[in-house]
Amino acid sequence: MISAMNMGRLLSDTARLYPDRIGLVQGDGEWTWAELNKNANAFRDALQEMGIKKGDRVVVQSRNNRAMFESLWGIFKAGAVWVPSNFRQTPPEIAYVMENSGARAFLFESVFADHAALAKEKSPGLEYLIAIGGAEGAADYKQLLEKHADADDSAVDVDYHDPCWLFYTSGTTGRPKGAILTHGQMAFVTNNFMADLMPDLTVEDASLVVAPLSHGAGCHAFPQVVRGAKTVLLPGESMDPEVVWQLVEKYKVSNAFTVPTIVKMLVEHPAVDKYDHSSLRHVIHAGAPMYLEDQKKAYEKLGPVLVEYYGQGEVTGCITVLRPEHYIIDENDPRARHLWFAACRSGNCHSRPGR
Repeated sequence: MISAMNMGRLLSDTARLYPDRIGLVQGDGEWTWAELNKNANAFRDALQEMGIKKGDRVVVQSRNNRAMFESLWGIFKAGAVWVPSNFRQTPPEIAYVMENSGARAFLFESVFADHAALAKEKSPGLEYLIAIGGAEGAADYKQLLEKHADADDSAVDVDYHDPCWLFYTSGTTGRPKGAILTHGQMAFVTNNFMADLMPDLTVEDASLVVAPLSHGAGCHAFPQVVRGAKTVLLPGESMDPEVVWQLVEKYKVSNAFTVPTIVKMLVEHPAVDKYDHSSLRHVIHAGAPMYLEDQKKAYEKLGPVLVEYYGQGEVTGCITVLRPEHYIIDENDPRARHLWFAACRSGNCHSRPGR
């Protein structure tokens, strides 16, 4: 009996509802939901033609780009397991992840050809190399999409406990460790995000990605796809605060997933006062505590839009949430302690304001 929906269907459903609306933006490129879904289906077919089956691991190493975004849905649709790696990892680190995960395929951006070569050498079980941008000895991602352009819109049947994402931790206590995330679990996490982090998310919204899709930003993309909200990727690898604020104004960005250091960098840059950011409703930050003075600065520049959460990579979801209405930055405000304890009683707090 099927007990869960294949997460790849999320993209299929949105493409059916909003085929001509823009789903992804990067630089001068804009892609509709229909285009993204067509490419995901084509990549699913390509993987299945190679012999990739339900449960097989597919490692992906790429900077944020269209292929990184759309390929994950193709991997899900094939019933395979997405194993995204931090693109800043070294060849030996990637070789370890490859061998440890038991991956049969490696999708990599062409600038990481050296990583692919070492991974192939160290991992006897790695059978297929696929390059985004082309590389010697690897299948070309673009050519695969063209070959399978007529693929149908289907997805392998899955159960709740079938894995869809092998999430590798940072390895701060040794080598990275992989945690299994399932289709059923990720469906719950997606609902959780829409309920607690972005409760009013709609097709009219836009999300700005300022972190690698291989980690928390990738999980943040799930509710955007469900609601048909466009995802806006930075045009380059580095983060230029002025470019960020330009994109916020141009695309009327309503939400973003960040970390405290990024929030601090953005609100302290002069460009914050040059561009209209009134569209922002949820500037979500996690991963580390945020100093009170930095909170005050962000509140001064952006208003009551900060959403803080605490969680674990192993669940890619928020365990406790501090919503804007609980986000009191004045430690002398008598409501601060009251609201913090009220939030804790409901399971929606992370840490005291003014810590």
